[in-house]
Amino acid sequence: MITSIENMSLETRQNYDRLLKYLMNYAMFDCHIGIEFTNKLPSYAPSVSYNKPGKLIIMNSNWPHPMQIPFLLAHEIYHVLNEEKSYFNLNDKTKNSGEAMANISAIKLLQQYCIENEFHFTSIYQFARSFAIPRECYYLLADIA
Repeated sequence: MITSIENMSLETRQNYDRLLKYLMNYAMFDCHIGIEFTNKLPSYAPSVSYNKPGKLIIMNSNWPHPMQIPFLLAHEIYHVLNEEKSYFNLNDKTKNSGEAMANISAIKLLQQYCIENEFHFTSIYQFARSFAIPRECYYLLADIA
């Protein structure tokens, strides 16, 4: 797994940048959500979203798995749009939890990006690996495909 954006190939970096631009444009211009990337957080601190006083997502630039950042951004967009107040719980893998719904929404948003850019995958698992969707979310893929 790539642990630094600097270690990406040029092609991978360009695709990564295009995807982040797509997600940021969607959040900021379509959904009116502010986004701030910060390197002031420790690597283990998750990204967070707020609905008040304004819609804002704070992304951790120090996240140890930078390839997951687009998925995490898509996940936080769901929380803001649905004014979710649920928090991540490692033991909560029920398909009806707020976190599962945010993960499903993130996967669907990434699928929409693929449709709009004519990216095709041989399986939902190839798609998941390509977008660094965490393995703990794979149980959701069967319901989405």
